[in-house]
Amino acid sequence: MEPRGYKEDLRKMILDMAHKELENYVSQKGAHKYFEGNIDKVINENIKRTNKGIGVNSVYSRILKSSSYQENISSIAKTIRQEEIFKSKNELVKFARHLGINANMKSSYNQILRKVSSHIYSNRNNYSRKYVSYKRGKDEYILEPDKIKDELIESYRSKTREDMRSIARLLDISVDDEDRAEDIRKKVINYIIKEKIAKKDN
Repeated sequence: MEPRGYKEDLRKMILDMAHKELENYVSQKGAHKYFEGNIDKVINENIKRTNKGIGVNSVYSRILKSSSYQENISSIAKTIRQEEIFKSKNELVKFARHLGINANMKSSYNQILRKVSSHIYSNRNNYSRKYVSYKRGKDEYILEPDKIKDELIESYRSKTREDMRSIARLLDISVDDEDRAEDIRKKVINYIIKEKIAKKDN
């Protein structure tokens, strides 16, 4: 299985994930339009963060992605050994703990390496889905579609929440700080219904 490297594949994957998560949301049409118009911006922001993240996290992501395509534990161990940072036992222990593996400096380098390699091999399908290889020109970035999807949805919810707050302010409707867009929408609808009933009664 080859890593994904095309923009449209990544866009389609994230859009499908976002639409599925909001399939019961009131304004499907509004969400679809917002996602289509903002997905490239969110992807670009993630690429910028990846460029800045020259530290260990970017190394971890790259290793986990490339290791998820290895055929056996030995191949994964070889991939890890080739990374300069993991020539240090201390850094390998940090990586192991990052993966939730119980490791300490008392164990030998090879024991820790085998633990890490075995863990990655056992979870290779999860890591393969979690990380996507995205190519732009000669550059390649390791991105997390699920994280991009969450940011896209949160961005939409934040916008719709602010839009509904503006409408509520115009109608002099009281809203709470923790109210979601849907909560405010219901208050607005209830207010309009009550106003219409009051006018009919008069």
